[in-house]
This record gives sequence, structure tokens and C-alpha cells, in this order.
Amino acid sequence: MNYILTGMPGSGKTTIGKLLADKLNYDFIDSDHYLESLFDETIPQMFAKSEAYFRKHETLAIKALSEFDRTVISTGGGVVLFEENMQFLKKNGLIIFLDRSPDAIIQDIENSSRPLLADDKSHLFTLYEQRIELYRKYADLIITNNQPIENVCQSIIDNISN
Repeated sequence: MNYILTGMPGSGKTTIGKLLADKLNYDFIDSDHYLESLFDETIPQMFAKSEAYFRKHETLAIKALSEFDRTVISTGGGVVLFEENMQFLKKNGLIIFLDRSPDAIIQDIENSSRPLLADDKSHLFTLYEQRIELYRKYADLIITNNQPIENVCQSIIDNISN
């Protein structure tokens, strides 16, 4: 069984994912980093070709990641846009949506490495509106990230233990 973290860019998936993996004695993989190493291209390079090009490669990476076991996987924020991605991930994983408000995210993120936010942080609100129902639809567990990461992580552990 894998634990799959979904949520908006800047919602804490990677930071919380690493801590969760450590506490559970699981491996940790950031799907964006895995994608870049799998295809030897950065995400901005893929987006420069087209978003469709990026999404196609993202799905291939997600399919491969779905075969992993005992792994906490931090996904890219747009992974929920394609049902196929979520079907792959649900096959061997529990989907955990880290729900964090766009206002809180904007206060924290560095967006230069985030292609969909590079020009305008306020685009985050549009993305949130487009994606929030998908995050909720696919989530097996919804955890609000509005407290210290140790507490968020413990909340996840408490929920998955029950």
C-alpha cells in the first residue's frame, strides 16, 4: 500500500510527504522529480514544448509509480486532471488530499519553479477553483493543512491507523 499526497502547488505535499515517509518507515518519492529523472527533462522544459506534452509524460510516470509499494508519493498539483492518473494511483494507494487555502499558499510559495504560477501568483485562485472538486472526488482522506507540519503528519497517521 502506498500513501499518495495530492493538493495544490504549495500545499505541503513534499514537505509533509518526507516526514510521513520517515515516520512510517516508507520510501518517499516526489512524482515531479521522478518524472524529470525518467525523461531527463525538467518540468519547465516539458511545459515549453506544451502542457499536453507534459501531461502525457506525467501520466507515464504516474503509471510507473503506481507499481511501487510502501512508498509515500507526493504528486504534482495537476495529477487529478486526468482520471487515468487517479485510477493508476488508487490501484495500490490511499489518496490523501492536503487541503490548504490559496491565501495560505501564496504567503509561502516561491513560484519561479512552478510553470503554471510563474507569471502570476493570483493564478493559484483560478487553479484552486478548477481543481478543488477533483481533489475531493478522488480523496480517500482529506486533511486540512492549516497547522504545523508535525501536527498535519500526526493527523494523517491517526487517520490511516483507524
